[in-house]
Amino acid sequence: MYVFVSLLLCMGSFINGGLTSGLKEDANTTITRSCNDKERQALLGFKANLVDINKGKKDCCQWKGISCDSQTGHVTEVDLSTYSSGLSGNTSHFLSLLHQLQYLDLTGTDFQFNHIPNSLSSLSNLQHLKISAANLSNLVLLDLSNNSLSGPIPHQLANLSMLDELDLSNNLLSGQIPASFGDLTSLDLLDLSGNRLEGVIPKSFGNWSSLVELDLSRNLLNGPVPNFVGCSSIKKSSSNSNSLYNRRPFESAYGTNFPGCLSLSKLDLSSNRLTGNLPNSVGELLNLEHLDVSNNSFKGIISDIHLLNLTLLTYLDLSFNSFALNLSSQMNFQLNAIKMQSCKLGPSFPVWIQTQTNFAYLDISSAGISDRVPGWFWNLPRGLRFLNISSNEIKGMLPNMTTVFERYPGMDLSYNQLEGTIPLLPSKLAALNLSGNRFSGTLSFLCQIDTALTFLDLSNNLLSGSLPECLQKFHEKLVVLNLSNNSLSGEIPSFLGALSKLQALYLRRNDFVGEIPKSLSNCTKLRFVDLGENKLSGNIPSWIGETLSKLYVLVLRSNRFNGSLPSRICSLTNLRFLDLANNALLGNIPKCFGNFTAMATRRVQDDIISHYYSSYVSTLPGTKPQHDYTTYYALNRTGDVLCSRRGGRYSICGSNESALFIDNALVAWKGKQREFGRGLYLLRSIDISSNKLYGELPSEITNLLELVSLNFSDNRLHGEVPKHIGRLRSLDSLDLSRNEFSGNIPTSLTQITRISYLNLSYNNLSGRIPTGTQLQSFSYTSFIGNPQLCGPPLTQRCGRLSPPPTVVGKEDGEGFWDSYYIGMAAGFAVGFLGICGALFFNCWCRYFLFASLNNVKDWIYVTSVVHFRRLHRKFRR
Repeated sequence: MYVFVSLLLCMGSFINGGLTSGLKEDANTTITRSCNDKERQALLGFKANLVDINKGKKDCCQWKGISCDSQTGHVTEVDLSTYSSGLSGNTSHFLSLLHQLQYLDLTGTDFQFNHIPNSLSSLSNLQHLKISAANLSNLVLLDLSNNSLSGPIPHQLANLSMLDELDLSNNLLSGQIPASFGDLTSLDLLDLSGNRLEGVIPKSFGNWSSLVELDLSRNLLNGPVPNFVGCSSIKKSSSNSNSLYNRRPFESAYGTNFPGCLSLSKLDLSSNRLTGNLPNSVGELLNLEHLDVSNNSFKGIISDIHLLNLTLLTYLDLSFNSFALNLSSQMNFQLNAIKMQSCKLGPSFPVWIQTQTNFAYLDISSAGISDRVPGWFWNLPRGLRFLNISSNEIKGMLPNMTTVFERYPGMDLSYNQLEGTIPLLPSKLAALNLSGNRFSGTLSFLCQIDTALTFLDLSNNLLSGSLPECLQKFHEKLVVLNLSNNSLSGEIPSFLGALSKLQALYLRRNDFVGEIPKSLSNCTKLRFVDLGENKLSGNIPSWIGETLSKLYVLVLRSNRFNGSLPSRICSLTNLRFLDLANNALLGNIPKCFGNFTAMATRRVQDDIISHYYSSYVSTLPGTKPQHDYTTYYALNRTGDVLCSRRGGRYSICGSNESALFIDNALVAWKGKQREFGRGLYLLRSIDISSNKLYGELPSEITNLLELVSLNFSDNRLHGEVPKHIGRLRSLDSLDLSRNEFSGNIPTSLTQITRISYLNLSYNNLSGRIPTGTQLQSFSYTSFIGNPQLCGPPLTQRCGRLSPPPTVVGKEDGEGFWDSYYIGMAAGFAVGFLGICGALFFNCWCRYFLFASLNNVKDWIYVTSVVHFRRLHRKFRR
């Protein structure tokens, strides 16, 4: 089937042609069921507008070119190719009523100046659409965007010489862009964005004389940027999110081309591999409204010569380059979006921003600013939608902010050196991030914020006191609540259970006491819970496993929990990370721990939780916003991140102007604490170390085939290490130290080739350490404290009779030791009895043996006497 055939379902009103055809009845056709009556009426209506139609049998399934399903009678095929002379005529909407149609062949049909109806798009079961040898020479606009087209782009499309607009965006097209597209000299718009096209941009594209808009973004294109960037007719050019590069520094390669492109209003070269300085000639693009060169390797200084004359500029994105900005306060434009993340703006606060009074989006994060924020800055525009000044070294205290915004913006002031109590903030906020500062005082300021808040991060400050009751007013919107690393105290209030939309709850490293309130069972959407490093006590509630079925991370480490591990926790089939370390838990490890489905299998679509917040969310994929302040959060497929990101904790998501927050967790990883953010989706981990657990380690734990880290250290576990632990092929870290494990180290452990951290120290393990490519590479400290353990990397050698470290017979050499010692004893007995038998039954052997012993005795006596007499003479002298 041709790649474009199935896509014409969506051509609808975009194609100016005519469907002309005719149907004839064929009395020789045999079927097993009569035509569906409704579909017969549809075909009759269709026939009424076509030429060359003969009257015949009422059963449409017997018509020529018509096929039906033998069981249901639904029309499944319409084939007009059998008419050798070709058909012509007008079309109607009746064809779209054939909902079960799978095959439509319009070969040879003359598309004149009639209209293919939009209702064709309702043929959802259509699998084959053929229009070869059709007359499309007058086609002016072809839009096949937002389908699932795959395969290469047919070069025959270049034969549509009258084409003004061609839109193939957002499909799965692959291969190279046909060079013949350069022959479409009448083309005004070409949109190939959002596909998998690769290779270089054809040089023939320079033949266009009337092209107004070119969009090649979000493909896999590579090679140099073509010289036609400066094409005089183009107004909008986008080739972002590819791998384009320039052989020479950008300013020398294209510095003379930009002046010829005076009509250019949009230039987007973001997310490529471009280098060098931004050419000064950019400042001569007087019609430029949108400039985006973010996510490249540009360097140099951006000065007035680049921007001063761009009076129409409203969108400027220089993020993630090595630019240093040196702008005066005489800018003649008013920007709506200012994006300069990771550029060099400091150390002083950029004064030129004072000239920008209407921006809706401002991101100057990670910009090397170490100054105090001037007072005029906080008179923020009422139309603000997102503000990000995070990851600088901005000092001082925040003033009261009384601006009443028109919408509900997101505000990120995190990771600076701001201090003092948190003042009065704008009441209309969709998101607030003040983490990583030195704010002190209580959380009472939250009571002044409107109920629309969806994201709140106050972590890593000096905040104290109990949680205010007004937190519960955010129950309709709040998705992320992060209060970690403060000095908050008291019990976790039961009113947190009112936050029914909550998906991520961080209360780590505070001074909370008491039990986990049962009201949290109402927060059934929770995916991430971190209550670690507090003073919480009591049993781990069994309702966690009963009601929080969506949990994928549960952290309760370093508290005072006691009692046994609840078996109900095994019901958390989505759980990937479980940390209960450093408590006072007792009892056995439940065998059902082998039931954690997400640790046993790796799904094709592995997800991490991401939360998008801002007022610019109306275009996020798959969302249906009801209010401007709505926050969206989505589960991303592995590696399929919707936003461009190079450093920092947040990402800017295209034209959505929203920020991305990714859940992160502190993990005791290979003996050290490490923060996992974006890589959290890769982690499958169980840590129940430093408790009082006893009993055997259940063999069912080896069912968790995707487990990456396993830590049961510092407990009272005994028995043997499970023989089949080698099944955990994804294991990177294993710590069973400081327990009472006995027996041999399973030889199957050598099958885990990925393991890079191993600690079996201070147990009662015995025998030779199995040889393998990994085990001998670890330090001796991984095995010390096992007195009966021997072999490399330990210095304690195994005795001669120590068994070889190979697998013989059953798993882990089971039965080898018995057969080895039995064979040794039998050999000794046979040798001993053979000597004794020879002496008893053979007199010559007895004579020879005793004569030899007598000679040895005489030799020893004579030698001793001679030696002692020599010593005696020596001492007498």
